[in-house]
Amino acid sequence: MTDEIADLRCTIAELIAENERLKEENERWARELAAIRDMLPKDYGFEEGTLEYAVAYPEGVRDLVKQTIERMQASDKFNEYLYEESDEYNVKLIKMLADCLPALDESKTDYTELSKEIREIYEAFSV
Repeated sequence: MTDEIADLRCTIAELIAENERLKEENERWARELAAIRDMLPKDYGFEEGTLEYAVAYPEGVRDLVKQTIERMQASDKFNEYLYEESDEYNVKLIKMLADCLPALDESKTDYTELSKEIREIYEAFSV
């Protein structure tokens, strides 16, 4: 009986040690996931409880990675859209400035330097 009690005490001590080790590991993963979160843009916005879920369950990490990839892809698509739109508006702006050239040429004030610069820009875009 004494041996059984000693064995139970050893087992309980081992379980307590394992529990402490797991707590430390859990805290380490939480810090690492928080560091990843801090690397992402401030407006990223994890869903409530995502980090805790990722720490607690292996599928949580998969979900976190999936969520991060989806948001990054959406961000890339949005940035690509903005780039295309800005490029289109740059061309429109240059054409509008080129349409102003005749008025600048006819003006009595000295806009010849401005007119030359606009023509150079327009020619660069027209190529």
